[in-house]
Amino acid sequence: MPAGTYTIIGDEGDPVGTERFRCAEGAVGWRYFSEIDTTENGAHHETVDVVVDADWRIARVRIDSGAHQLFLEPSEDELSGWHDGRELAVAWARDDHLDYLTPATNLVTTKRLTAATELEVVFIEPFTLVPTRDHQRYDLGGDETVDTPVGRFAATRWTYTSLESGWSSDLWVSGDVVVRYDRIFELVSYEPGAHGPRVIG
Repeated sequence: MPAGTYTIIGDEGDPVGTERFRCAEGAVGWRYFSEIDTTENGAHHETVDVVVDADWRIARVRIDSGAHQLFLEPSEDELSGWHDGRELAVAWARDDHLDYLTPATNLVTTKRLTAATELEVVFIEPFTLVPTRDHQRYDLGGDETVDTPVGRFAATRWTYTSLESGWSSDLWVSGDVVVRYDRIFELVSYEPGAHGPRVIG
């Protein structure tokens, strides 16, 4: 079970929090669980729980930001569940993707892609957990060796771009872990467990 800690980087380039995570294959497919402490939107604690099926499609997502709670799972044409105790349904197609301010959702998206792709995304707003629609693009950069604060990894580079805002960043995926994500997350502690990607130097 890979586990570790990311430092969360704010808009000004300074640390604004941490995300402690663990992930593993599960009964459905793959599961990621994290605890976040951040000063963004006021100091608060968050819990993120993402489960995908064997094809890396969302099976369910649960997020608790302290003041707000969200639970969603897909059906034929919608994500349904609840937000702050009220029933909620969001338009959803089988090929849609989901995004939140955690490396987990970027990882899940890259696992479903093989080339540069523009995506329809349900984006969950930080803290308020309100789902909105977003257009994103992922560009495949290829296999590289990447340096991180915890060591060097053999990884695949992707470039993420929000087509709505124009914000863009490179991220590197090794196995089922985002090991580097420029300008937003920095992996500062890491344990591969039995099956996680290994540091190569």
